[in-house]
Amino acid sequence: MSQNNSDLPKLAAPAQRVLTSAGITQLMQLTKVSEDELLKLHGMGRNALGTLRDALKEKGLSFREPKKTQGGIMDKKIQTYLDNIRLTDGQLQNKAYFALMEETEKPVDWAYEAWDELVDGLTDRDNHVRAISAQVLANLGKSDPKGRMFKDFDKLLAVTKDEKFVTARHCLQNIWKVGLGGKNAQQLLVKGLEKRYRECVKEKNGALIRYDIIVDLRNLYDAIPSSEIKEKALELIEMEQDLKYKKKYAGVWKG
Repeated sequence: MSQNNSDLPKLAAPAQRVLTSAGITQLMQLTKVSEDELLKLHGMGRNALGTLRDALKEKGLSFREPKKTQGGIMDKKIQTYLDNIRLTDGQLQNKAYFALMEETEKPVDWAYEAWDELVDGLTDRDNHVRAISAQVLANLGKSDPKGRMFKDFDKLLAVTKDEKFVTARHCLQNIWKVGLGGKNAQQLLVKGLEKRYRECVKEKNGALIRYDIIVDLRNLYDAIPSSEIKEKALELIEMEQDLKYKKKYAGVWKG
């Protein structure tokens, strides 16, 4: 959006540069960030922050509230990474993505503090937010003793149909980790992948989607060897009519 169409109030040059570099040109965009997040950006002072707060208030808007923790389980570092997912600063967004993926490779005790925000991120306007939210949420499958994934799995699976195929594929290639949440989670995942495998046949990238699904099942099998997973994968491979692709899919299960 052009800077000329901005509805932001007049600010000192350093603060204006901060917002411009972050891609923020509209007051509505400020509702997705907290005051603390902006203050961490070099050049944003408290006077400029107050001006923005007043401008938001005039339109019945406000900065996003800081995340509330449950007994201080989630430390400030994790909170910051989750906040930065939604920034338009690509460098901070990528740093947050890699940090969160690394943190969630093992079970964490703050999953439910981040859960709702990640689910909301699956339908964010920014495809980068959708991709990151999907991948981190899938990683949290192993940290889900309450079974929240059973309520939200369809929303996660829907990202594998994202209008941006790169976003869809990022989700699809990581979704197998949902199955690390136990036997019931494995069954939920396999059932969802089977449905996706069957319905994608007529999609533009159907062959690639099917390949990724077969790889998902192999990854899950390697992590949790189960004859049920292998049998389902081989069953799906047999459904492929194109011999070239069928051979490619079968190759995933050799060795």
